[in-house]
Amino acid sequence: MTASEAILNYAVRQGGIFRRKDLLQEIARQQTDIKASAVTLQINRLIASGSIRRIGHGEYELDNNGLPEFVYLPSEEEKILFMKLKQQFPLLGMCIWTPSVLASFMLHVPDIGYTFLDVEKDGMETVFHFLQEMELGRNILLSPSPTDCERYLTGSDAIVVRQLIGESPLTVVDGCIVPRIEKILVDVIGDNELFFASGSETYNIYEFAFERNRINKSKLLRYASRRNRKEKVEQIIQTIENDQSQ
Repeated sequence: MTASEAILNYAVRQGGIFRRKDLLQEIARQQTDIKASAVTLQINRLIASGSIRRIGHGEYELDNNGLPEFVYLPSEEEKILFMKLKQQFPLLGMCIWTPSVLASFMLHVPDIGYTFLDVEKDGMETVFHFLQEMELGRNILLSPSPTDCERYLTGSDAIVVRQLIGESPLTVVDGCIVPRIEKILVDVIGDNELFFASGSETYNIYEFAFERNRINKSKLLRYASRRNRKEKVEQIIQTIENDQSQ
């Protein structure tokens, strides 16, 4: 077996994510004649070829068979609103998105028309009051309860101000800060405002997302840990993988 084949086989056994240190220990345990320098060389070649990618110091991930990156595309209305808020609060961390993006991953599509503004905790009320003063002709909700969500969000075009959790997976598209797929997938599990995505629909969302898009499991599980949802995320992924292997 070549060094390249050994690396890829090891990566598959680790679920797609691996560390160079662990890989070298595994190779040494197998008492192969592959040297550490050869492993480093092959890792660099696999990165250059797109077979794997570096996701941290000494940490790598398989390319998920060339699946495309998920990109959230904000609407013109979202862009305008976000730019106004960033102009008013340039130092405040926030992102904008609408949960209707989940419709393509669901079997039963609900009537979703509201928009999320995820804002750093200390600025939530300030942004909430600023939105009210803008007189947008939309209901503005601040961290709604489960009852409020079911009562006021179905079929609504409200704006929901929510807390932006630290180290959330985010990216920038057309000047707007929007969520990466990893944030969306973790938020689906337990957020009051995403009540429509509970139960079996959660599994549908994860299954379709992993089939169609490149998911960074390291980012996914790191954010899930920050939200105390890592065990649930791992359980969902394991269930889907078991179903697919049967």
